[in-house]
Amino acid sequence: MKKHNISPEKAKLISTLLVSIIFMAIVLSISNLYTKRLLNNAKDEYFENIQIMMDGFERIISLQLNAYTNYLNAYYMDINIQLRNNPEDPTQKITQLLTRYNYTKHPDFLDLYYLTPNGKAYLSDGTSIFMNPELHKSLSGDYDIFISGICKPSIRDQYIFCIEKPVYETHKIIGVLGASINLEKLKNRTTGLKIGSRESFMLLDKDGYFLVHSRPDVIGLKYTPKDKSLAHTSTENLAKSPAQTIISQADDGSYIYLITSKIPESGWTLSLKVSMNEINAIYAIQKRSKIMIILFSIITICALVFVEAKMLDFFQKKQLIETVYDPLTNLWTRVRFEKEALRMIRNPRSKFILIEADIRGFKFINQNYGEEAADQLILYYSKALSRYVTEYHGIIGRGFADHFYILIKINSVHKAMNTFRDKMNIITEEIKSYEIPFFPKFGISFLMPGDRAKGNTIQSLIGQASFAKSTIKDNLLTQYSVYNSKLLEKINEERFIESHMQQALEDHEFFVMYQPKISLANDKIVGAEALVRWNSPKLGLMTPDKFIPLFEQNGFITKLDYYVYEEVFKFIQKRLMKDLPIVPISVNMSRNHNKPEKFMHDFMEIFTKYSIPPKLIQIEILERSVMDNSTLSDITDKLHKEGFSVAMDDFGSGESSLNMLTKIPVDVLKFDREFLNASTDKEGRIDKKSEKFIHILIDLSKNLDKQTVFEGVETQAQRDFLRSINCDQAQGFFYSKPLSEQDFVQFIRIHS
Repeated sequence: MKKHNISPEKAKLISTLLVSIIFMAIVLSISNLYTKRLLNNAKDEYFENIQIMMDGFERIISLQLNAYTNYLNAYYMDINIQLRNNPEDPTQKITQLLTRYNYTKHPDFLDLYYLTPNGKAYLSDGTSIFMNPELHKSLSGDYDIFISGICKPSIRDQYIFCIEKPVYETHKIIGVLGASINLEKLKNRTTGLKIGSRESFMLLDKDGYFLVHSRPDVIGLKYTPKDKSLAHTSTENLAKSPAQTIISQADDGSYIYLITSKIPESGWTLSLKVSMNEINAIYAIQKRSKIMIILFSIITICALVFVEAKMLDFFQKKQLIETVYDPLTNLWTRVRFEKEALRMIRNPRSKFILIEADIRGFKFINQNYGEEAADQLILYYSKALSRYVTEYHGIIGRGFADHFYILIKINSVHKAMNTFRDKMNIITEEIKSYEIPFFPKFGISFLMPGDRAKGNTIQSLIGQASFAKSTIKDNLLTQYSVYNSKLLEKINEERFIESHMQQALEDHEFFVMYQPKISLANDKIVGAEALVRWNSPKLGLMTPDKFIPLFEQNGFITKLDYYVYEEVFKFIQKRLMKDLPIVPISVNMSRNHNKPEKFMHDFMEIFTKYSIPPKLIQIEILERSVMDNSTLSDITDKLHKEGFSVAMDDFGSGESSLNMLTKIPVDVLKFDREFLNASTDKEGRIDKKSEKFIHILIDLSKNLDKQTVFEGVETQAQRDFLRSINCDQAQGFFYSKPLSEQDFVQFIRIHS
């Protein structure tokens, strides 16, 4: 039998071919498994990221609805208080309150209304309309808070939805307090609900009507796919179904994925539309990779590199989608901050401080300096905060606009507050050099061992800090506030005061007391300061520190000022008409009067009702209230033209005293009581350094032709010292406490 010998070259060729085939098979097998695994993971990761975004946007909408609900609850609580105090004719009382609320309602609210069971609705603008009571389910008593679906009332050419809360009288529903909200406002709040060019969000009400959609022409409509086999994915069915991921059909005929979730407060449905092309693109990559691997192993490697690059791009996209990092500051977002904070507080024995920080009047800065400048300010501020947080191994995140959240583990509350104040002062000094002036404010809450058992969460800590910060409002003298139960009690007391202040003014519960000013040359009375007190039947006798700061915040102080002016003018005229002795009375002009023309018009309108010479009236202005020297100078000039003298009250308590002396033409400088309090020991003696400083101030005032008055004189040593340096007048308990009108008249008789 003849043997078939194979040449070495042929054998080598066959061997190489076999090795190549085996190599290709191995590469194909491994690459196939690798790419299949990667791309399947990509699909899973894609939908996981979509779900993370859904959770985030569901939270955004829930927070917005909660904000609307909180506003309505605040009005509801006030109405309940008013009805308990004035139970007669609740409908009339509520309509009066609605008219007042119209000026403080949430900017997204179109109308506040009160709907009676017979269908008559009273609106906050003072009008009334008919509403079909059958359409307002809150009248049934089955809901504490009811959030409606979309509607378009006849009186509004725009889509709205409503939030309603039943009003009870002795456990019986007497009506519904509601707010209609412009749907366009809600849409604007969710403008950013988009991931890429092929995905978009939709919001459905509980009946399947579109509340929010990328196409304005479908708002208020329902949708059913043309493909009858997918009729179960209509918006009406989606609204009635639990959260799910299903295949549906878009209005252009293309097939899509729909991912839905529920907004629990409202029964609304949040839906994300994802194009099938997005998923098919992933599988197309896999198919092309397989073909290239079969043909060329080197192309397989290139294909793997390509896939790796695509995956890297995908994961970068994931990072953006998940919004782990704020794109401007590179800090964590609030969602990520809360997740990390949750990990930090797991140890039940640890203590933590949570700080919420923002910027006063940031909206004003944004409007006046532009978005780019505002962004640069936010970036600058975030770096200043981050340095503090990093030093103490805490975490920081950015919320909406200028809001920042900080969590730091602490050993004691006392040390934490000392450290916070030190760092706050450093940050405050540091930001003074920034080109745009801005002022930070802070709210603080603490998580202590045992608080977790009470249900305290990161969200509740943030809520407490935010609540504390809100109590600061526009008080420039306060930079931070710490949450505690007493703070809540204070807020409740302030709300009660605010609900009674107007009636108290009408009922003359406010009255004037007079504290004499004494000439240090002869100990005779030469004037007095009018001071207001409140004798409330419900709250008792209140000193100014209980209500003046609150009135300055809410603006009611201007009404009280004019009330005091008139009471003083009446008193002086009564003395003059009886030809009885009287001295000049000084009245305070609060920090809220920042328009010279308006103040002078209103002041003179009251003054001209009485026959009083202007020399008997002195107006005291607060140095620390003045933000604009030109405004103060303008007011002072106008008062001088009418014959009044002007004093600067609490001189030395602000920051610009010496500079203002040469620019503001005031007649009298009233030195703040703290000059004496801080300089006097327990025996009533004034230290030598303070004596020299006060002496210099008095000499400087004399050189500028200003009269001088020292407040807070309580000891003979203080009186004797001021007399020795030629201070003109003294005011304080050494001579007299504030006196009632009757006692003041007696004081004038004795000390004239």
